[in-house]
Amino acid sequence: MKVLRQSDLQIGDILIFENQDFSYVKFLDELKKDYFEEDPKKRMHAAFYLLLYLIPWFDPGKEGKDYRNIYHAAIWGNVDVNRGQNKIPENLDRIVQAGRAGIGQAELEATLRGEGVKNIYVYRRKNRSVHFQDKINSAIRTFYDDVSIPYSYEAAWLLAVICSMRYTDGALYKMLEKHLGEWGAKKMIDIIQSLINEYSNSHQKKMVACSTLVAMVYKNAGFELEVNEMEADPEIKVHPDLKLSTDFFHQSFTSSKPLASLQVKETVITPRQLAESSDVELIGVLPHTIR
Repeated sequence: MKVLRQSDLQIGDILIFENQDFSYVKFLDELKKDYFEEDPKKRMHAAFYLLLYLIPWFDPGKEGKDYRNIYHAAIWGNVDVNRGQNKIPENLDRIVQAGRAGIGQAELEATLRGEGVKNIYVYRRKNRSVHFQDKINSAIRTFYDDVSIPYSYEAAWLLAVICSMRYTDGALYKMLEKHLGEWGAKKMIDIIQSLINEYSNSHQKKMVACSTLVAMVYKNAGFELEVNEMEADPEIKVHPDLKLSTDFFHQSFTSSKPLASLQVKETVITPRQLAESSDVELIGVLPHTIR
């Protein structure tokens, strides 16, 4: 895989983050922060750290033994780095992403030094019009310039739930199949998915999480990404660190049959689904930089 530099990036490139392995020590540290946090609304450190792993655990994708902790998505854009600082606007190329503080920007070099970033995989849309970058960046700035848009923990947790529905061995799918049968389970998932997407399309500002932001940018710019049907790989090998999730949620990462086609060509999708879209291709990787 080609190792990239910042100069290789283009406006609209989708950045898919691979996390370091889950750390129980780190998780306990985050719990400790919550314990000493005086503001109840800010006691989200442990939940946010766990969330970074729940989505990849629930959404192992098609990688099999090459499974990666794909946990975050962002987009490469050109935005005002002095936003809200009463300074002269300065538009620079940056990582634009949704995080706990809302929609922000970050320098690539500093991000690659982050302790949780193992690799950043760069995906690029295959077929782009002459005005692709202008339209994408306009959509990026529309979100970025609105500082009132919060990070939606609800949408992020919802992604984990949706992932469990997409696999025939997922806990939610099995529960539905037990009570409704195979046809009824698939029909119910179709209905739930449609309702979620319908709500998301009309309430975008309330549904901003990392990957949903990227999907919304592409949709609003007129380049909606198609998400292919997901099918669990029967040979995936779960890392020992993930045993907590499989025991606790009774979730198996193996499957013998694909789920019926779901219309998830929308905006409530996971980082891994962005990477697996048939509309994009892998350009290369930006590896973690040692401090």
